[in-house]
Amino acid sequence: MNPKLSIILLVAIICLSGCGTRPYTPTEYKLRDGVIPLLSVAGDTSIINGLSETNKVRVYEFIGVNLTSNYKDITQLMVDQAKKELAKNTQTKTAGKPKTIEIQVTYLKSEYQMMWWKSELRYTAVLGGSEKIEKVVRHGSGQVIQDLNGCIADAVVDLLKDIKVVAYLAE
Repeated sequence: MNPKLSIILLVAIICLSGCGTRPYTPTEYKLRDGVIPLLSVAGDTSIINGLSETNKVRVYEFIGVNLTSNYKDITQLMVDQAKKELAKNTQTKTAGKPKTIEIQVTYLKSEYQMMWWKSELRYTAVLGGSEKIEKVVRHGSGQVIQDLNGCIADAVVDLLKDIKVVAYLAE
């Protein structure tokens, strides 16, 4: 084999070794104390995942590298973290009627922009089976996985700071 061709093939293989599709597994990004204000909660609250489909979606793509996940798993992380943060940030709990918050993440994508990643997450929260809240959350980070996980954590903060959610929990 021609030595120049061998070197070109070797360089191509090395360059392409980082390419391809990889799974993204949503992981909790810990929130520091005080990010979510203390909440008054009347009655038990169930936070549930409103998604059942596990179709793969791309949450990141750049120069041949793709990260895929599904919105059910992403929503589940948001649900789990919201439950944890609600328990941690409940200041007063009184008797009241049971409540449900159904969450559905409908979009999550991170984009690379000049040595920085910026993500966007869109979610819907249904309070008590009737009132629907649709929100968009943005996050930025110097690392793509932290950007995605941080965006989910920011969505939890956004949910538990929302004026309608705060009022619903207290009623």
